[in-house]
Amino acid sequence: MKVPLSWLKAYVDLREDAASVARALVAAGVGVEGVAGIGNDAVLDLEVTANRADLLSMRGVARELSLLGRPSLPDPAISFQESGEAAAVSVRVEDPGFCPRYIGRVLRDVRVGPSPVWMRERLERAGLRPINVVADVTNFVMLECGQPLHAFDLSKWRGSEVVVRRARAEERIVAIDGKEYPLGPGDGVIADGAGPVAVAGVMGGRDSEISEATRDVLLESAQFDPVSVRRASRRLGLKSESSYRFERGVEWSTVEWASRRAAHLLAELAGAKPAPGASEARVSAPEPRWITMRFRHVVRLLGMEIPPSRMYEILEKLGCRIEKADADAITLIAPPARRDLKGEIDLVEEIARITGYDLIPVDLGLGLKVAADAPRDRVMREIRSVLVTSGAFEVLTSSFEEAHAQPLTKTWSQAPLVPLRNPEGHVDRTLRSSLAPSLLRVLRTNEGSKVALRPIFEIAKVYRSVAPGVAHSDPDLGRDRSPFDERWVVGMAVPSGYADARALVERILNRLQIPGHIQGASIQVEGRAIGVLSIPERALQELGVLAPAAVAELDFDALAARAALTRKVRPHSTHPAVVRDVSMTFAEDVPWEDVRACIAQTASSLLVVAELFDVFRDRKLGDRKKSLAFSLTFLAADRTLSGAEVDAIVADIRRALQERLGGEERR
Repeated sequence: MKVPLSWLKAYVDLREDAASVARALVAAGVGVEGVAGIGNDAVLDLEVTANRADLLSMRGVARELSLLGRPSLPDPAISFQESGEAAAVSVRVEDPGFCPRYIGRVLRDVRVGPSPVWMRERLERAGLRPINVVADVTNFVMLECGQPLHAFDLSKWRGSEVVVRRARAEERIVAIDGKEYPLGPGDGVIADGAGPVAVAGVMGGRDSEISEATRDVLLESAQFDPVSVRRASRRLGLKSESSYRFERGVEWSTVEWASRRAAHLLAELAGAKPAPGASEARVSAPEPRWITMRFRHVVRLLGMEIPPSRMYEILEKLGCRIEKADADAITLIAPPARRDLKGEIDLVEEIARITGYDLIPVDLGLGLKVAADAPRDRVMREIRSVLVTSGAFEVLTSSFEEAHAQPLTKTWSQAPLVPLRNPEGHVDRTLRSSLAPSLLRVLRTNEGSKVALRPIFEIAKVYRSVAPGVAHSDPDLGRDRSPFDERWVVGMAVPSGYADARALVERILNRLQIPGHIQGASIQVEGRAIGVLSIPERALQELGVLAPAAVAELDFDALAARAALTRKVRPHSTHPAVVRDVSMTFAEDVPWEDVRACIAQTASSLLVVAELFDVFRDRKLGDRKKSLAFSLTFLAADRTLSGAEVDAIVADIRRALQERLGGEERR
């Protein structure tokens, strides 16, 4: 949901920049994927969860900010003059369970042309393409209040009745996108006297589309069953801004408000003349949701004292209608716009997030351990410790991918993906085969938020299908064979590039005392590949990641099977260490692991650390040559080492590197 700051200011008094607004929303539990632009041109990109349909509109976001302390502004005024004869169009709903409310309003003498500049700019910043004044007004009102609308050319309407029903056998429709779709018996449609003219809640038909020749318009505002709209949208492969909102549910009272608001704008901008009244079919309004909340229960769950007066204030700003209150509890009616508020615990959560999650006290008095950690848990904790202390952040991403998404990074095998079928038997998603794409999307989001990029990681499962009889598990682990290769993976995305990603992998292997090495994109242990490391150029380009990020994935089960968590220690030395930096040139195909092994074989026990800190390539070094700069740390437990003693050991190391690996002194 893209929210232009300039548009949002029409409904709430904002005196701060977009970054401050984003921080306030995030602190209250509203996801913000990024902020684009600056000043009055800034646009917030909100990540709206399925339970917060009220945030799919400018007024909804404004209500949220008002709840967080920003002054709200009056709703837009609605005023228009009805004229002419009453519309001779009636509405019939065959299945009230599918369409609880439908309003059809006729507007005559509409001048179809471009919408004004201010409306086109707002729509474009919100991510919608301007079309004409009628379509733009319906989209504008939808983004303003969250209620989708649709406009039909009344001159193309066959008959005088609007019928809302389920599709019949073998019915088809040509949608606005120009494609023909076969309708199923569960799909809701809007029909005239000759057949379907729209897939209800999803997309209109081409035959009734508004054009420059349109003069009379039938404006639809309705409420449809979310599950039915979702099924039709998925089955037909049709998605729209309207279906996105109908799938999450629209508010009963907003159906009429949106119809009147659109009539007002069309009268003002297109010279429309609304006909007297509106045709409507509806069932009774939804029953109010009564909730009783106990004050002491709130205090007990959150672990902090909140005065009842503060709870009253929060609930009233939410739009709750207080019906009964005493010293112990309060009984109220939940606001219609907040369909997610169904019980007492939902109100407790609202009080917590508005008060501030950061103010909830941390109870450190429950640190009981009844058993030792399992070895796998200890390995996982060690890996997390290595990565977090190296400056990385742990993230949690979805296990699902779009059904037809192509793999963006190298995966563990070329076996088929694991499909997930919806209740109708269609494959609409697959299980992920790699953590890398999800981690790169997180980096892209962080780039959009204009925050300093840090390495991120996740320890989670990936999945692939396996043909019967094909070995797919590490033989050391003794895992049962199954049709699926389901394994735990350590995934990393490092924005600063390959070298830093490699360093993190090496730190993990060193901490777990696993002798491994990296050859190109393969991470090898005991002659077996247990991971991959690369810069996925195509994935970076397709996902829009600007940083030259590298990704790495390690088979966690393989690491856990080989990890040695018991460390050898040596007595602490009170004497100072001596450090020498060495720079030598080697052939391109000489890996650092061979150099380090040669150093370890040559040096005495006084050498405690050999660490590579720079790799340099230049034409001046020669063809296929590279310079390795490494640091050698020497330490004695019983004495202070002399410079001459250390220099003699370093000279032996240089000679060994020259004789065994062809190293040359860097000049």
